[in-house]
Amino acid sequence: MRNLYINILFSTIVLVYGGKNCCRNIGKSKAALLGAIDTLHRTNRLLGECGQTLDKKVAFHARLSTDVTLGSSQTVIFDDVITNIGSAYDFRTGHFSAPNDGVYFFASTFLKTHRSSSLHLQMMKNNDMISKGHAAPGGYAEAGSMNAIVYLKRGDTVIVRHHAGSVIESIHGDWCFFSGYQVY
Repeated sequence: MRNLYINILFSTIVLVYGGKNCCRNIGKSKAALLGAIDTLHRTNRLLGECGQTLDKKVAFHARLSTDVTLGSSQTVIFDDVITNIGSAYDFRTGHFSAPNDGVYFFASTFLKTHRSSSLHLQMMKNNDMISKGHAAPGGYAEAGSMNAIVYLKRGDTVIVRHHAGSVIESIHGDWCFFSGYQVY
């Protein structure tokens, strides 16, 4: 395609200018055309990069639909997905898997059931704790929350789980959420 443009330009210059200045004018026009083509290629590449960034939006919000009795280190599976832009949250496993490298924000709010004296949860990046929350003993149902801002590489996972070593505790369905999105 590039050669076609150059041939059309050369033919036009020869018809317009002709004579002994033709070669000099062709050289100048060829240089200008090649510069314009390079500028178009750079612009297309930049536009393509912007388009890729816009296509990789990631955000999710999921709810726990029923009460769950949790064992030590058990993952909380927020099974009712409300939003899942980018399909990075898996409602079958409770795992968020980062589709892109970048900075992400996560939050979880939860409520213990009346059957539990308290509730201890952790937010985990792969095997590392990045946040923890506690619903304290007290009234009929006490709430807790946790959040984190963390850099993830593609394929890293984030989950909410019952605190390792905790006794059996219950989490209340309908009142517990796990959310996250890519900041940049």
